[in-house]
Amino acid sequence: MSIAYRPEIDGLRAIAVLAVVLYHAGIGGAGFVGVDIFFVISGYLVTLLLLKEQSATGRIDILAFYARRVRRILPAASVVVLATLAAGWFLLPLQAQIHTADSAGAALVFASNIFFQLTTGGYFDPSAEEIPLLHLWTLSVEEQFYLLWPALLILLLRFHRPLLAAGIGALGLVSFASAELLIAAGSDAAFYQMPPRFWELAAGGLIAALPERALPRWLATAGILITLVACIWPFAHFPGVGALPAVLGASLLIGAIHGGARSPVLSSAPMVGIGLISYSLYLWHWPLLAFYRATSIGEGSVQTRLALCALAVLLALASYRYVEQPFRRLRIPGLRLVVSGSAVSTLLALGAYGLGLHLDKAMKSHATATAIEDNPLAVHAENDWPSRHCHASRTDPPELKCAASSRTVVWGDSMGYAWMPAFPEASQATRDNCQPFVGYLPAEPKPTDLKCLSHNAAAARLPGDTFILAARWAAVSHDFDLAPTFEALKGRKVLVIGPSPQMRERVPRCIRQRAERECAITRAEFDAQAKPLLAKLRKAAAPYANVEIVDVSDYFCSETSCPPVRDGVPMYWDANHVSATAASAFKLRDFIVNGARPTTSSVSQP
Repeated sequence: MSIAYRPEIDGLRAIAVLAVVLYHAGIGGAGFVGVDIFFVISGYLVTLLLLKEQSATGRIDILAFYARRVRRILPAASVVVLATLAAGWFLLPLQAQIHTADSAGAALVFASNIFFQLTTGGYFDPSAEEIPLLHLWTLSVEEQFYLLWPALLILLLRFHRPLLAAGIGALGLVSFASAELLIAAGSDAAFYQMPPRFWELAAGGLIAALPERALPRWLATAGILITLVACIWPFAHFPGVGALPAVLGASLLIGAIHGGARSPVLSSAPMVGIGLISYSLYLWHWPLLAFYRATSIGEGSVQTRLALCALAVLLALASYRYVEQPFRRLRIPGLRLVVSGSAVSTLLALGAYGLGLHLDKAMKSHATATAIEDNPLAVHAENDWPSRHCHASRTDPPELKCAASSRTVVWGDSMGYAWMPAFPEASQATRDNCQPFVGYLPAEPKPTDLKCLSHNAAAARLPGDTFILAARWAAVSHDFDLAPTFEALKGRKVLVIGPSPQMRERVPRCIRQRAERECAITRAEFDAQAKPLLAKLRKAAAPYANVEIVDVSDYFCSETSCPPVRDGVPMYWDANHVSATAASAFKLRDFIVNGARPTTSSVSQP
C-alpha cells in the first residue's frame, strides 16, 4: 500500500534538515526545531498511509508496516553507527569511546533517548556537542511511536471512526500537558521521551485523519513563513509552548498540501533533492561536527564546521544511493524482514555493548596519569587514596553520618570533592552544586536548593576539630554570605580554600592535542577574577580568629602564567577541578597540624 507522492513534503523536509544542520554548525537561530517539523511530517505520513490501507483493504497490516520501517530506518542508521564507532576508536579518549559504544548499543535497539536522558546532561549543554550519536535520540522517539501507533490507531478506528480526529486530538492534548508538567518539574524527559513529544507526531496524524479538501491558498504561504520564523527565532519554554510555532507552521503547510495545495518553491528540484537525502544528511552531519568539537581546542572555526556539513551532504548522497535505495527495493516477506532486521540490530547492539565493556576493562587497567586524569570517576571513586565518606540519614531533617571518627571534615561542592585527596584522613561532606552556605535559600528555591539547605545544616553539625571549606566561588550567582557558616563553626579551626584557575579547555584534551600553551591563562587574567573573590572571603573571615583563607594562586600559577600542566602532572581533571595528583601534592595537611604555610613548591607524585 502506498500514498500519492507529494514533492512539497520533501521540500518541507529540506527546510527541517537545513535548519538543524545549520544550527548544529553554529550559525545560530532556533534550527533545532527542525526536529519538531520532522515529527509532524512523520506523524502525517505514517497515519495517512495506515488510514489509506484501512480504507482500501478494511484492515491495517501491522507486520507490513514494521517491515517498511525496517527498510527505511535501520540500514542507513546501522552504517552511520558502525562508522562512528570506528572513527571514535581513533579520535576519542577511552572514556568517550566507552560512552559512544554504550550509546551505539542503545541506538541500535532504538532506546537512545532513554540512554541519553539517564547518562547525559541537557541536550543544549556544551558537553553534549561532543557526543557523536546524541542526535539518534530522535530516531528512538519515532521508532517508539511507530511501535505503538498502528495498534492505537486500530483501537481508535474500532471505537468510533467518525470520532477518530477527536480521539487523536485528545491524546495530543494529554501529551502536550505532560510536556508542560515535565518542563515545570525541570525534567529532561520533556525533551527526550516519546510521550511528551507525542503531541507533535499527533498534530500530523490529526491532519491525515481529516478530509482532503481544498483550503485557502494563503494557508500554505502562512505555514512556510511561520515555519521559517520558528527556525530563526527561539521561543522559551521548549519543547512545550516553545515548540508550538514550529509545529503550527508545519501543520498549516501540511494541511494545505493535504488539501491539494502546490508550492513551486517547495517542489523545486533543489528543495526536493535535499528532502530526499534529508534522512541520511541528518544521520551523517552530527558525528562529523561532534568529532571536530571533541578534537579541537576552543570552539573551532565556523568555516570548518560548514565544510564538514558539505562533506555530510556528499556522504548523504552516497548513503541515499547505495544504502537507502537498494534496501527499499528489497522484496523480502514482511515477517522474515522484521525478524532478520531485529536480529541484526540486536546482535550489533550486543557487539557495541561488548566493545564498551572491553574498553572499560582496558581503561581500568591502564593506570597512567593521563588515563586517570581523563576519567574523574576513576580518580575519585576508584583511586587508592583512603577516604571516610559521610552519608545522609533518612530522617527529616537528614543527619550526616560519617564512617569514621576523623577530626577533619571537607565541606563544599564539587571543588571540595576534588580536593579530598589532599586530606586522606578527612570525612567527606560534599555535594554537587552545594556551596557551604548555612541557611541560604534563593527567593524561588528549586528542589535541589532545598536539599542543599538541609545538607549544609547537617554538615555544620558534624563533629570535628578542623573544617576545610572549598567551593567554586566564581560560579556563585548570588552575593554569598559566609557569616552564618562561620558562626556555626565557632570553636573549630576553619580553612577556606580560595579560587583556582579556569583553563580555556579541559586539560585531558589539551594534553591529547599537545596544546597546553593554548589552554593556559595568564596570571593577570586569573588575578582579575580571583583577587575580588579573595577580598570578599577575607572580609567575611575578618571577624573570626578561627578562620583562615588559603590563597592557592601561587600553587597553580607562576608570576606570568597559570598552566594546565606542571612538572609533567595535569593540574586539573577537567578545566577547573584540581586533579587527584595535584591535590595530594598540596601540603595543606602541614598547615592543619602545625600552622605551617601551605607548600607551593613544584608538584611531585605523592
